[in-house]
Amino acid sequence: MAMRTLSVAVTRQHDTVVLHPRGDVDHDSAPALTGVLEEIDRPWRSLAVDLSSVPFMDSAGLHALLSLERRCRDRGVPLTLTGVGEQPGRLLELVGLAGFFTVAR
Repeated sequence: MAMRTLSVAVTRQHDTVVLHPRGDVDHDSAPALTGVLEEIDRPWRSLAVDLSSVPFMDSAGLHALLSLERRCRDRGVPLTLTGVGEQPGRLLELVGLAGFFTVAR
C-alpha cells in the first residue's frame, strides 16, 4: 500500500491562523498536522482547521485534533473546525466528539 503524504498549508485571515491539511490524516501523517503549529509566527488569536481536503481520518487524526485543541486551550485561543467532510464528520460523531469541537459550516 502506497503511503500518501499529507500537506498542510497555512494562511492567515486577520488574527486567525488557518491550517489547510490536504490528504488523509492517519497514523503516518497526523504528526505533520500537529507539528505545523510550532512553525507559526505569533501573534494569533484563534486557530481554524479546514478539513475540506481531508477525505479520510482515523483515530490518529482524532488524536491530532485533540492535541491541537489542548494546545490552543493552554494558550487561551479558540479552535474551530471548518469544511468537515462526510467520513471525518461520521468519525467525530461515532466517538462522541461531534459536540466537543466548535464546527463552522
